[in-house]
Amino acid sequence: MLPDSSLLKFKNWSALHYIVAGLLVVHTSWIIVHLNLVSRELINPWKLGGYGMYTQPNNRAKLRLFDIRSKPKRISKRKYIGKGFRDANFRYVFRCRKIGRAEFLIFLTDNPHLANRDLRFVIREREFSRSPVGTKWVKHSVVELRWPQSDKFTYSGEVCGKKYAGEVVYQP
Repeated sequence: MLPDSSLLKFKNWSALHYIVAGLLVVHTSWIIVHLNLVSRELINPWKLGGYGMYTQPNNRAKLRLFDIRSKPKRISKRKYIGKGFRDANFRYVFRCRKIGRAEFLIFLTDNPHLANRDLRFVIREREFSRSPVGTKWVKHSVVELRWPQSDKFTYSGEVCGKKYAGEVVYQP
């Protein structure tokens, strides 16, 4: 039982009142956390509640794929399946998340015809432009996948200005 006080008038509160008050506190806290993550460009402002969505246009991050064996040539969207890759990257919600081993293996499982081809993955998103006023597409992440051997590939790239690299033994 709570002490009888003029400041505390919670005697008649039911469990439902406490649950609603708790949810209100949690929800308000998430708004603050979400806007903080958006301001540091760690998440997409349109995802995970979308409280920061009016701070930027819906970026609709998109993947472009290039064959870079000799002269870089864009590969048509009809010639590869990108859904598994996009899902493995959480639909690009976490903007500065590096594309790594697991994502490339999922991509190659969905697209075995692209194994042993040097590829460049470019993720673009829309940003505001001041002159002329509107939006424009800009590169956000660029990662290259190269095959020094038929059973091994290396990848290197830059995401949010940070460079990284890795190596994977590939067994189809």
